[in-house]
Amino acid sequence: MIDYMLKENDELKRHSKTNLVQIRSGERISSKTLSMEIRKNEKDKAKYYMYEIVANKRNEIDVDKMDYFARDCHGLGMKSNFDHLRFISQCRVMFSSEEETTIAVRDKEEYNLYELFHTRIGLFRRAYYHKVTKAVELMFTDVLVKANDHLLFKNNKGEIIKMSTAWKHLDVYEKLTDNVFEKILMEKNPNEDMKKAQELINNVYKRKLYRLVDETSPKEEIGGKNYDMEDHLLKKDLDKDDFAVQKVTYSYGKRLENPITSTSLFLPDTFQEETLRVYSKNDEKIDILKKETTVCLKQVDLYSVNDPAIKQEHRGSAEAGTGTKHKSSAEGTSGPSKRPK
Repeated sequence: MIDYMLKENDELKRHSKTNLVQIRSGERISSKTLSMEIRKNEKDKAKYYMYEIVANKRNEIDVDKMDYFARDCHGLGMKSNFDHLRFISQCRVMFSSEEETTIAVRDKEEYNLYELFHTRIGLFRRAYYHKVTKAVELMFTDVLVKANDHLLFKNNKGEIIKMSTAWKHLDVYEKLTDNVFEKILMEKNPNEDMKKAQELINNVYKRKLYRLVDETSPKEEIGGKNYDMEDHLLKKDLDKDDFAVQKVTYSYGKRLENPITSTSLFLPDTFQEETLRVYSKNDEKIDILKKETTVCLKQVDLYSVNDPAIKQEHRGSAEAGTGTKHKSSAEGTSGPSKRPK
């Protein structure tokens, strides 16, 4: 995409000495392999910190996160305790033990860093991965799949391109905006697939969303059990257009790893949680889906959050968890832990 921007934009060509232009073809700022390439060139070591500003793959702390945290917390009416201005003021570019530059921060900022990752997981729980958000996401995905063979575009060479292959043709890809859904709605002579796509878009506008049938949040990793559930449900009086099984993962940014090893006193012992959800796409078969989902969860050694025994266990754990042991709460926050004397 950067190569395409440089080719088509004369203004960028005039500023050929900017860092954007100096990024070589094929490099990605977010790529972990990029650091290895830079290490091969002695003179580039002093510039390595630049690749930690926008997309920091060393510890996931970068201005991209700070930007969307501030934007989305404001838009959602959520309070963020992370102070990005204070954090930036405490950052310095320093040489690491490997004689490469890195962005370092004062040790007194460790609690502020905890607030950053706490804000992140809070946004994912309450907004990005909320059950309603994911239901709408499933519906829009189905819209694009239904319209893929019928909503076509021409590239600069006059070739007909589908949406699913537009990423190979950047002159088409840059045209794929939210306006695509308006084009689908305005289709004058829709076939069956396009009619279904139009119906799904209108259902989103009318809040007739896919219904959440059941979900489970086991302590162990789900692994491939979501595929096992799909196989089981498809063997019943159901087909792939009747339901969707979705695995959702909440983490602090680096899956099971602690993104800030120096802040172990402030972060929970578990840095990733998973939830498995089953949505109904067909209200006529929702009763069958509910019944089979309950059976299927037990077959793959998972249990519904609606199971009375599970609810009682969670209630008992919450009542018992009043000591000083460091535990993660259901909302992803952590209780205080005593510092060693």
